[in-house]
Amino acid sequence: MSRFISFSRTFSSYHPRKGEGTYFVEKIWNGLNCLDLPVPSNKDLPSDFLWDILPLSNFKPKFHTVRGGNRWKVGDKFSPRVWSGKPYNSKQIIIAPDIEIKKIWNIGLRIRGDFKEFYCNDCDLTGTSIARIAENDWLSVNDFLNWFDKSFEGQIICWNENVIY
Repeated sequence: MSRFISFSRTFSSYHPRKGEGTYFVEKIWNGLNCLDLPVPSNKDLPSDFLWDILPLSNFKPKFHTVRGGNRWKVGDKFSPRVWSGKPYNSKQIIIAPDIEIKKIWNIGLRIRGDFKEFYCNDCDLTGTSIARIAENDWLSVNDFLNWFDKSFEGQIICWNENVIY
């Protein structure tokens, strides 16, 4: 049985874009389409949840997610989900069939005053590398940097074997 990963449908309260839509569902679906992996249709989704899915062509594909901790490995599968309402206080909805993890990178963030220093596999990341990671997570660089409000260690969990860092 696969574990689940919940994706936020809106930016969190500490983010400058708090409450705005992330459109991660559309971005994940577009990424799955690009990889010729199955994407559910509206009829496959729960009828008690109002879906307002925009055309996938409006969005760049999302090929990975960044998660705290070190509990995932290549070959694991996860069930992608979103909350039907308020996070942690509503039912979760499965948004696609289980997805196999193709690659993993260790990533971390040290915050020193107003300076954020990302590192991946024990190497400091340059602005170009951060931009590439943000693009594959399908966030702007500013949105990506503002997503993280404290130091952490975690993993980039990638379901596209063509992504390279």
